[in-house]
Formats: sequence, structure tokens, C-alpha cells
Amino acid sequence: RYKPWYLEECSSTLATTYSSGTPGHDKSVATVDMDARLRPDHICTVEHTGTSASAPLAAGICALALEANPTLTWRDMQYLVVLTSRPAPLEKESGWVVNGVRRKVSHKFGYGLMDAGALVTLAEKWTTVPPQHICKSQELIEDKSINPAYGTTLDFYMDVDACGGTLNEVRFLEHVQCKISLRFFPRGNLRIQLTSPMGTTSTLLFERPRDVVSSNFDDWPFLSVHFWGEKAEGRWHLQIVNAGNRHVNQPGVLKKWQLIFYGTSVNPVRLRPANGARSTPWKSPLNTFAFPTQPQPVPQV
Repeated sequence: RYKPWYLEECSSTLATTYSSGTPGHDKSVATVDMDARLRPDHICTVEHTGTSASAPLAAGICALALEANPTLTWRDMQYLVVLTSRPAPLEKESGWVVNGVRRKVSHKFGYGLMDAGALVTLAEKWTTVPPQHICKSQELIEDKSINPAYGTTLDFYMDVDACGGTLNEVRFLEHVQCKISLRFFPRGNLRIQLTSPMGTTSTLLFERPRDVVSSNFDDWPFLSVHFWGEKAEGRWHLQIVNAGNRHVNQPGVLKKWQLIFYGTSVNPVRLRPANGARSTPWKSPLNTFAFPTQPQPVPQV
């Protein structure tokens, strides 16, 4: 229930499943196996590890959900994962935050450990989410110098209307892309963070000591799922920090940046009532799709 040694923190991680931890210390996954000589007493292994172990677990859970509800789309599946994954088994690891719709999220584990039972139960009641809208902000040309001194921080702000009043309006976020063009060497020194109008900060890029590549970031799309269910409208804050420990000879430059919002204009979460009545949206005090860990009947509103 701790992070594995090979984990790389990432703002686009949606959820996690079990694999393994520290070699020689933590248990691995048991599964079927066969040695080169096809000996019948070698048909099992307890040393299955890594993403080779965890990815099939996730695929199997998704397959169970599709068996329960064959109409699920790829976006439906992501909603189900976000709403049913459990942070509690993984909370001994640091780094958890509560986002603007009161859901715990982590750069290490996304929204938590996938829960097959909860996911399938919710899938059975699920109705297809509305069409996805894509709202693009203006492209801000900054041409601002990035000081080579260690610890230097640059702050940039963008006020967005979330394409309000248009066919592309986004009121309930799914994915957020921050498209950035900058030059800095070594680029592995940089940490890039994005903060939403609801106060959630997501690290789009962590410092990477071994990244000494001299190439630029040109219209590089950094993705975060940490703002899922939040509003897009308001002031967004981009922060660039020279956080690495490698020597920097000359200043860099942030050329431009843009935000791209993916989501819906209406509450996307609707459950299919058991009595066959028309589905109604879940409403929380925040007017979001914040949802309890265990699926419950849709309340009367």
C-alpha cells in the first residue's frame, strides 16, 4: 500500500491497482505461469510485478463494468473510475489533496485504488454522459525571461469565461490541457504548476535531474485530471519554478501558453432508477457531481 520503486508522479494518472513495491521486501502478484520446459509443477508464480501486473487488473475491472453495462463509452468509464476509486488504502503515502469538488487526488495514485465491486455496481445504474465540449482559451504571448537563479519563480494568470453562452461552454471539467512553449536549459530543472479558480494546484511537470535535453517545449500539451468536476470559469494561475539543482548558464523564456478545457455544460452524472422512471442528476451543495464512494439512490431534489 505504498508507492512502488518505479513510480513516476504524474498529473494525468487517473487511478491505480496493485502491483508490487520494493524488491525483496514487498509481496508481488500471484498469477499463472509456465517455465521453458513446460513442467506442470511450475504453472504459478508469485513474482509478477510492475505495470505488467497492474494494467491487466485495471483492464479486467473495466471488462466487468462493460459486461454489466455494454453501452459505456470511454468517457463513462473514466467517470466511473473517478467516482469509485478509494484513496483510503493508499493514504499512508504523502501528497494527497482535496480538490474543489471535495475529492481526494494524488500525483502518485490519481483518485485512488480501483474498486471492482463499487465500479460495477455504479455501472449497472449509469447513463451515458452528455457530449464532450472543448473550450479553448486565448493564447497568451508572454515572452517573459526565466531567471537562471535557483528557486526563481514566475507567476502568470489567465481569466477565462469557459466559452459561456456558446456551443463549447464547459461548466463541469473533465481534462485540462495547458499548452506551453518555452526554452530553458537544462529543462529538467523546471517545475510547472497550474492552479484552478477553485483552488486546486496540480503539478504538470516535476523537476527531473536526468533530463538535460536542450530541446524546447513547443506547444507542449501538459494534461491534468485533478480538476475533474470543477468549474472552468475564473482565474487560472500558472507557476514556473527553477527547482532543480543543475547549474544554469543563461536565462530561459516562456514564449506563450494556452488552456484547453474538456467537459460538459450540464451535470454529467445521472443514474438509472430501479423503477424505470426518468433519470435525474445528482446534485450536491456545490452544484457539482461530487459523489459518495459507495453508490446511493438518487435523492429527491
